[in-house]
Amino acid sequence: MSGHDGHPEPDAVGSVLVAPVLVRDYRRLLRLFPYTYRRAHEAEMLGHLVDGARPGQSSPTRAERWDLLRAAAREWLLAPLGPTERQRASASVVVLVVLTAVLAVPAAYDLLRAVQAVTDDAAREALGSLSSPVLMATVAALVAAPLAPAWLAWLSALVAVAVGARRTALVLVALAATAGVVAVGALVSVERAFVAFQAVGWVVVLLAFLLTLVARARQEAPVFGARAGAVAFWMTAATLALSARGGASAVSQEHVWVAPNSFFSANAVVVLWLSTVALLVLVRPVRQAAPVLGGALLAMTLSRSDVFWSGALDTTAVNLGNVLGVVGISVALTLATRWVVNRLDELAAARAAHRAFLAAAADGTAAAA
Repeated sequence: MSGHDGHPEPDAVGSVLVAPVLVRDYRRLLRLFPYTYRRAHEAEMLGHLVDGARPGQSSPTRAERWDLLRAAAREWLLAPLGPTERQRASASVVVLVVLTAVLAVPAAYDLLRAVQAVTDDAAREALGSLSSPVLMATVAALVAAPLAPAWLAWLSALVAVAVGARRTALVLVALAATAGVVAVGALVSVERAFVAFQAVGWVVVLLAFLLTLVARARQEAPVFGARAGAVAFWMTAATLALSARGGASAVSQEHVWVAPNSFFSANAVVVLWLSTVALLVLVRPVRQAAPVLGGALLAMTLSRSDVFWSGALDTTAVNLGNVLGVVGISVALTLATRWVVNRLDELAAARAAHRAFLAAAADGTAAAA
């Protein structure tokens, strides 16, 4: 059938008669997917769409548009963990194990501080105007540890993971991340931006934990296998044992921030941190976890350090820009590291294909001889 008689031609991607304008619209929708994912799956996805098209259909249906938009958003959300399910599976286990150990320290410290605030007589006297004892205890705990609700939800999620309640764990981690975001926003709005600046690093780590748990929950394997669970337990125990009870920074009554004492200078910490990320990228078994871990740990480091200033600072000068700066730099590093990891994977695949070609050519030469 010719296109000159006014009828649609068969498209190259399928055997059904499909209007070229429909294929064009499908391709435009598929461009919404990340490049690496699109390069691997575009032909297959386009083939499925064309095969499912109705005779005479000239544009994607509303359901098709919604499904593709939702799938593209999901792929962009999970892209930091890798473009394929196999890569995400290997990355998610490593990220969850490390972030569990990392988050255990601030969770334990903040919850302990909240309990101390609730039982403190001075705090009760300051809030004596509140009629309800429960309300008084809640306000005292939130003032002392604004992220306490987030930590309670996160610890509950770990219990849900341990008993195999995957959906419950997802809901609880989502609540923890939401509580963290709300706490940071509330702190900024009540002019406690410096406390928000210190908290935003942990909120970014909570969001990274949520992202990784979403990716892991899509797989059939348990969230933590026996080996990963044991590693997470002992890593968490080690970080809790080695961590100091005090916070990473202190605010005096004059509202001056003082950098904590450390065995390393700020430059040495940055060099050590970048070296760790580079090592994660170079070691293939954990390479896929490097982007998410790098971005999350950078946010944590920036929010607990004096990188944005030096020595001492009037904490009232901290504003929303500092908080958003931590998030922006963290996201930028995650995307940049993901790009590097994808290029390294492409080089590894090209080398493997070249070696296979040379081996096949050598076998053919030997057989001919």
